[in-house]
Parts: sequence; structure tokens; C-alpha cells
Amino acid sequence: MALALTSRRSTIAAVASALAAMALAAAVAGRSCRVSQPGPEAAVRGVLQAAKTGDRDTVFEMLTPATQQRLEVEARRATDLVGAAIRYTAKDLVSIGSSDGVAAPTDITVLEERNDRAVVEVVSPSGRARMQLVKIDGRWRVDLPQYGSVH
Repeated sequence: MALALTSRRSTIAAVASALAAMALAAAVAGRSCRVSQPGPEAAVRGVLQAAKTGDRDTVFEMLTPATQQRLEVEARRATDLVGAAIRYTAKDLVSIGSSDGVAAPTDITVLEERNDRAVVEVVSPSGRARMQLVKIDGRWRVDLPQYGSVH
């Protein structure tokens, strides 16, 4: 009788384990079926990481076309100012300073997200900054309207 009771407990435990494993597998599979696009917060983290590593090309790609165009206009203007002795490109104007001694952000928060526009606040020990983002072709890009204006 003890053997039968032990067998029964083992069977119940095995069934319970199998059900738990199936429930876990279904939950994991269900999550992987949902494809979610990175949000504006992820885009800000991406541009900050690219800047930290000195990846000017990635930073430039993560800017809106309007910001890229403003940088191109400013690059032509800078070239004209130096008498064309040096030819500046839009990417030359993407300033990436050394991140040595610069504290990493302590918080990155989406303050507002409406349709294809978002405002993200970046908080660090040195202060707060708000970044504007625009969703273009399914990707969030950073818009920097303070970089001149296209005429």
C-alpha cells in the first residue's frame, strides 16, 4: 500500500510539473509572438550609447531628416565662413565629447507620447534635459530644432 501511495504521489507530482512546464512554455511562446517596436525611451538610450562610444554615424542616423537637413545647411555655412579652406559635413557638426567623468543618466522617462511624437526627459546628476522625438517609418528619431532653421 505504501508503494501504491508513493506511486500515486509521484504521478500527481509529475502531472503537476508537466502542467507547470506547459503553462510556462505557453507564456514564453505567447510573449515571443508579440512583436513590439522599441519606444522613444529606447531611442534616447540608443543615441546616448552611440554618443558615449563616439559613434558619430549612428548618432547622425538616429536624428530626424529635418535635423539632418539643418546640420547640412549649417555645415555649408561653416564651410563658407572659413573660405572653403575646410569642407565641413553635417556629421562634422555632430559634437561628441568625451564621456570620461560624465555621470550616466539616472532616469530616462517618456513624458508625452502622441501618435508619432514624443518628449523624453533625461535626468543626470548634472541636470535635466528634454528631447523631442518623431516616429518616422516605424523608428523613433531624435529631433533637435535648436540646430538652426532651414530657410
